Amino acid sequence: MRNMKVSALVTGFDGFVGPYLAQRLLSMGRKVFGTIYSGKKWNPPVSEFLAEKIIEETETLPIDLEDYGKVRELIETVQPREVYHLAGISHVPTSWANPRSTFSINVMGTVNLLEAIRELGNKTRILIVSSAEVYGTPRKGELPTKETCPLRPENPYAASKAAIDLLAGQWSDYPGIHIVRVRPFSHTGPGQSADFACPAFARQAAAIELGLTPPAIRVGNLSVKRDFSDVRDVVKAYFLALQKGANGEAYNVCSGKSLRLSRILNILTSFCDKKISVEIDPDRFRQTDVPETRGSHAKLSRMTRWRPQIPLRNTLHDLYRYYYDLLKNGSSISSTRTKR
Repeated sequence: MRNMKVSALVTGFDGFVGPYLAQRLLSMGRKVFGTIYSGKKWNPPVSEFLAEKIIEETETLPIDLEDYGKVRELIETVQPREVYHLAGISHVPTSWANPRSTFSINVMGTVNLLEAIRELGNKTRILIVSSAEVYGTPRKGELPTKETCPLRPENPYAASKAAIDLLAGQWSDYPGIHIVRVRPFSHTGPGQSADFACPAFARQAAAIELGLTPPAIRVGNLSVKRDFSDVRDVVKAYFLALQKGANGEAYNVCSGKSLRLSRILNILTSFCDKKISVEIDPDRFRQTDVPETRGSHAKLSRMTRWRPQIPLRNTLHDLYRYYYDLLKNGSSISSTRTKR
């Protein structure tokens, strides 16, 4: 019998994580399909960190996941053996500004995807990407956060992800469907939108180094502590979780360490030769902000032997280089607040 490649569908291919995941899947011999949001102009963040062939070898499919008919047609056409569901609004301030859209896109988009797979009777393995935001503020004794901690979402984005998380647990009972949930903590790397803290710092530092802006970085709350991983480690975790994770189970994806944003800023500005001042910008503060996130990846590691490999300083240096090269070459840097 002719050896057929496993078909893998990545929703939200046009987001930050999508191309990295596609790169991983292609290296594992998958035939990769990637959804991009219909009607949206997409400029792939191709750089030394993402090869041009990722875009060439991934078959892109424009779609609005809120349209059930189109989603069903997509699943019928692709017949995926594996689905990696990344798509959705991923920016907390955007979710506060548009809670209705956040729930419609994140929750109904997920329902449409799961229902189409169930109705068509495909034997499919599905990775549902939830978020560590579902845990909310850890109570005393809940650090590092484990998967057994209650879900206490504190913003519309987190609430939508909690709904998706619970839906995935329900759908895992259907025959022929194998669903694994992952709850990633903060992750960053080259190509991430400057709507988020690490790339916002990196972009400003690179612009200062190039003499494009005055030597001052505008920041929000620097006292919070976050558990950061490299996006390249995260996509390895996603792949392994889907291959080896138990049906219906949830797994944290994290480094197991937390660092103050002030320390993150210091690392990024150390790559710049110019003296930089820091200015507090009240507009950059969140309506709610968890003081510290720090997860445990023990459950995922036991199941898959995954461990984070890339030191955070290396991640931040790559992120700085990405924005430095982008600005030096005169490329515009657009904000990408959705990852569907």
